Order: sequence, then C-alpha cells, then structure tokens
Amino acid sequence: MERVLKLITLEIKKRNFLKMATISLLALSPILLLYSKFMDKNLIPQAALRLIAFIILVISSFSLTHEFSNKTDKIIFTGIFSRTQIMISKLVSFIFVTTICFIFYEIVLIVCGTFDFKNLFGNFLTFNIYVFTIGSFILLVSVITSNFIVTGITCYILYFDLILVLFNNALGSNRSEEIKQIIRNLPFYIANMGFAKGMYTVTESIVMLGYGIVFFALACVIMNRKNI
Repeated sequence: MERVLKLITLEIKKRNFLKMATISLLALSPILLLYSKFMDKNLIPQAALRLIAFIILVISSFSLTHEFSNKTDKIIFTGIFSRTQIMISKLVSFIFVTTICFIFYEIVLIVCGTFDFKNLFGNFLTFNIYVFTIGSFILLVSVITSNFIVTGITCYILYFDLILVLFNNALGSNRSEEIKQIIRNLPFYIANMGFAKGMYTVTESIVMLGYGIVFFALACVIMNRKNI
C-alpha cells in the first residue's frame, strides 16, 4: 500500500496534473462568463459540467498514451513498480484531477446562487463515479491503441454527442423494450447523461461502478501481457 501511495504521489508530481487542471479550469472561466451573456444564469452549471467532462477526457487520454509517445513506457513499466500498481496510480491521478474540477464546479454553483450544501456529497460521488468508469475505459483504450489522438477520438465517439443522439433516437423509436433496456444500462449512455444532470440513480451508480471495474481489470490484464 505504501508503494502504491508513493507511486501516486510521483505520478501527480511528474505529470503536473494540478497545473494542467488549474490552467484548463482558468481557461474555462471566461467561456462560462461568455455563456452567461446569452443564457439563463441557472443553466451555467450544466454548461460547466459539459466542459469539465471534456477536460477530464483530454487529461485522462494524455496520461498513459504520453508514456508510449515519449518512449518512456519501457522505463516506467519495467521498473520497481508492478504494471498493475502503475495503472492504479494513473486511475487515482484521474480522481485527483476530477476533485479539482469538482471544487471548481461548486464555486460555479456558489457564484450562480444555486449552491446547496445538502447536494455537496451527492455531487462529489457523481464526479467520482463518472471518472472511475470513464477513466477506466480510457485506460483500456490507451493500452490497446498507445495513441493519444486515437484514444481521445474513440472515447469521444463512444461517450459524447453523436452516440447520445443515436441512443436517444433509439429510445424514442418503436424498438423493443428489451433493446431500450439494454441501452439504458450501457455506461456509454449513462455516463454523460447522468453527469450532465449532476446525479446518478442507485441503479445507474451500480451499473457504472460494475463496468468501471470490468474496464479497469481488462486494462490491467492487457497491460500485464503487453510486450514492451
């Protein structure tokens, strides 16, 4: 456990996640300010969540693929730490970045006058469930592709915009209830739909965590068998 904690600390410092997340959120502030000129102030938090989701996608996609593109993977994955420990440290670093994003989101709520202390813990859980599942999937794709752009595009296609439109069209069609139920229980549908609302139901949370565990386990298995 001590080795893992040490590795997590090194990962955060090495990648300078705090600086990356802070710069991204500072850049986000004027965008939200611009939004406030054209939309209801109460809609700003929802816009913030959408933009935060993209920040998480970009930073998480960069984390592991950066090792492959810089040819540091042989050093990292053949050192004193096991490959599984390194994968755990990467996932925890995603959670660290998301915690910073969560704090920023709560500040946005305060500024917009919609902050509610009763929702604080629920929002925190939503952020962490989201990053655990999508972060695990990003690690899985990163291990397979070893490429930042391919990883980012793949995860964007499967979790954002277009796929959500297709899913919503399917749910509004005359397709069988069984197919609709399958769609409702897919992490690709639940992840950003729930995140945009700022909450997951108990069932959605269980589904997200379950898929997250599967994605992360597969990523570790593939990484441990990967020829580096």
